[in-house]
Amino acid sequence: MKNNKKMIQKIGLGALVMGAMLLIGNAALAADTSVWTTLSVSGTITENITLNVEEELRFSDITDPSLANQRTDLSLGIKVNNFVGVSAGYLNTNGGEHRPYVGVGLSLLRGNISLDSSTKIELRDFDTVRGRTDLTASTDVSGVTPWITEELFVDSSGITGNRASVGVTRGINDTFSVNAFYMLDTAGTDFANSGHVVGLGLGVSL
Repeated sequence: MKNNKKMIQKIGLGALVMGAMLLIGNAALAADTSVWTTLSVSGTITENITLNVEEELRFSDITDPSLANQRTDLSLGIKVNNFVGVSAGYLNTNGGEHRPYVGVGLSLLRGNISLDSSTKIELRDFDTVRGRTDLTASTDVSGVTPWITEELFVDSSGITGNRASVGVTRGINDTFSVNAFYMLDTAGTDFANSGHVVGLGLGVSL
């Protein structure tokens, strides 16, 4: 009975994510929809330290794509224990923005459904401090990981942004994984004018 309950919960979260992606994705494609593509490469330096390199290309419109932004992110992640990890990194964009940051990740729940949180403090162009915190719920259904994420952006002026995402990740083998997501990208709290984003990514673990 306990195992059946766990499976029902997993399938329920998976169905919720997939349903949300289909319904919201169809609506998004009717409006201006951006496309973000990401290549993420990570490699283990020591048992608890990982080097991460991410290259992201953001295209302005799915129907007539033109490169709007390119981002390169280099970071080190340190596993403190099974519940806490810290990171430090640097992000650069083709618009000339320099963004060093530090972060902390928390494993809040493990089991049938996993719950994780991460917080970053960014120094944008060595001038403006911004915090961003996300909360992610995920599960595993037959080797596929559906997930839901809510991310909030805050600086000295208050809430500057909100990103709500639903997605799926699939491991191909021990080295490669792929993911796809749909995101509502909101400036401040103006949800009536949220932007639509479809994302595709490739992960490489060395």
